[in-house]
Amino acid sequence: MKNNVMSAALAAAVLGAAGTATAGQYLSGDFHNHTTCSDGSTSVKTLTRKSLEYLDWFIQVGHSGRGSRDCRISDFLYMNRDSDAGSGLWVNSLPGGAADIKGDIRYETMRNGGQVQTMWRWQSLQEFQVPSIVEERNLPANEGKTAFLGLEWVVPGHEHTSASISNGQYGEEPNADALAQFEYCFASNSDDTSMGGGQGWTCELSPESNDKLKALFAGRPEEGPADYNATLVGGVNTDDSGDHVKSTAAVMWMQENFPGESFAVQSHIERQGPFTPGSNRGYNIEHIRDWNSMAPEVAFGFESEPGHQSSGGRGGYSTSRPTAGFYTFGGTGCYAGAEAAKPGYHFDGTPITAADFLAGGEFEELSDSTDPARVTACRPGIRTMWDALLSEGRRFWYFASSDWHNRGSFGPLDFETTGDFWPGEYQKQYVWLEDGEEDEAKAVVDALRSGNSFAVRGDLIKGDLEFKACAGHRCATMGETLKVRKGQMVWVVLELTDPQGANNSQYKFDNPALLQIGKRVPLNEPELAQVDLIMGAVNGLVEPTDADYYNPLAPASTHIARTWTDFGKRWGHKHKRDQRSKLIHLFKASGDSYIRARGSNLPAGTPYMRDMDGNPLRDDLAANIPCEDAACPTHINGVLNYDVEAWADLTFHTNPIFIEVVND
Repeated sequence: MKNNVMSAALAAAVLGAAGTATAGQYLSGDFHNHTTCSDGSTSVKTLTRKSLEYLDWFIQVGHSGRGSRDCRISDFLYMNRDSDAGSGLWVNSLPGGAADIKGDIRYETMRNGGQVQTMWRWQSLQEFQVPSIVEERNLPANEGKTAFLGLEWVVPGHEHTSASISNGQYGEEPNADALAQFEYCFASNSDDTSMGGGQGWTCELSPESNDKLKALFAGRPEEGPADYNATLVGGVNTDDSGDHVKSTAAVMWMQENFPGESFAVQSHIERQGPFTPGSNRGYNIEHIRDWNSMAPEVAFGFESEPGHQSSGGRGGYSTSRPTAGFYTFGGTGCYAGAEAAKPGYHFDGTPITAADFLAGGEFEELSDSTDPARVTACRPGIRTMWDALLSEGRRFWYFASSDWHNRGSFGPLDFETTGDFWPGEYQKQYVWLEDGEEDEAKAVVDALRSGNSFAVRGDLIKGDLEFKACAGHRCATMGETLKVRKGQMVWVVLELTDPQGANNSQYKFDNPALLQIGKRVPLNEPELAQVDLIMGAVNGLVEPTDADYYNPLAPASTHIARTWTDFGKRWGHKHKRDQRSKLIHLFKASGDSYIRARGSNLPAGTPYMRDMDGNPLRDDLAANIPCEDAACPTHINGVLNYDVEAWADLTFHTNPIFIEVVND
């Protein structure tokens, strides 16, 4: 290696296998959602209480920066966001008014033209959000459930990231001091220099970590000043010089100061398209690799399955940003649900030009003024960016979340929605939580890091999934590594339960997507239709000096190894009890590899939804499917859209198991 960035110790950390799980169970949760502390419609207490009706664990987050609204108040109509009158603003509701707002005083221009003082997020985390969380989790109804605080970090130079530091949140005197300091130091929209209102906060890395950062960015001047510590003034960098350098320093700061207690998982990672220097937009694969290489115990995954699943463009993805791939694919962004080309280029390697936006061009749906460098071409397939990372052997995981804000054009207690679902109402992230953990918040962070997790939409399967690979008497599950001899037989076993009865959907008419192929299945009683095992070769880490470090397309060795479609049910006659299926695949180990699973209620070849291999198509195509049942709601305008589309298209995704061939 030319710059020794990927040392042997670092490679071991990036590629290291998780430990084998002990006694425990898979429990469901959500770690990306919003309250009135940022731009949501519900208070911390209200959202925590509602979420724990659906879930076992809950991490409440909100945007970093600052806000004017007293976020202890639910505000379903957004009155306190849009007006400077009333008691819903911090300056009006605190006993001392402006005197109780700490840090350098800043103002936010309100929509009716007035200026109102705002509170830095670090203060609301410490003084208001933690007490609200603690009060709710101590209710008898929530006994045995876990709730603590996180942050939707507004990342220097990039799209948002779901993050948390568990330190102190389940102590004798619960606090979010560590998370608050991180927000003060690294939020891109914060120019507070008060050291946390006099708490003495500074934001430097150790000299050793700063040297690693400089080595990583040597020869990459477009990223900005590589010497992060040298950009600090008064212990903090408020001008975000370097953008991506500062964001990488942030995850390194987490790992250095709070090892085992912190995570940073990129949110709705495709939404803002590719990285654009000097602008807080998007990530390219090199930025994901940078974070994971420098802080593998913190930056260990992304949310490629976004929330906002019932919005008109699932995930809030669209051509106007333009989103990478423009839309989701089966509810998942193209970084894990399809194949992405290098930003600004076609799949054949030729540059995208203005001619591609003209009538008859590949991207004619985009504005003629679109910058070609901002376009990421995506297509259905399995050679995803996620698989490119897995093919290096990176322990990097798939996550899903609700991104709850509100129900769009409906009220928070209506079942219809053109915006969001409550956390756990539609999407669930299951993680393996071991029994007897004393620090409940740290246990959830440990579980997320382990990779022993899977995501489910619409309760397509239950949380009792078992996914393992075995050779002889040894087995490994998701996030773990099975060591085998070359030529040894490996048994892959996937056991899952298709639950009997209805899920949380209130729509009982037949799924319009399945009616196209003559199958009558009620929307609220989905049936598992197809399960795929996806395998790929592990070829070792790609060096930052290698051209492939910037290549988001997985190797051609990525393939569908096995597909199951017969689960013993007759279409249109829902089984009367939970149906447990045991799926088995055998292969002979020939080299290092990984294997992951996905499943859907839609079979391969479903028009406008799945290709002939079962790969999801762009979700905007669902508008070609009519909804003609008398019970179809009027807000979808007669086609598959909004919440009806979400309930019609359900999936599960597991994290991978790694297979390592050894010589002994």
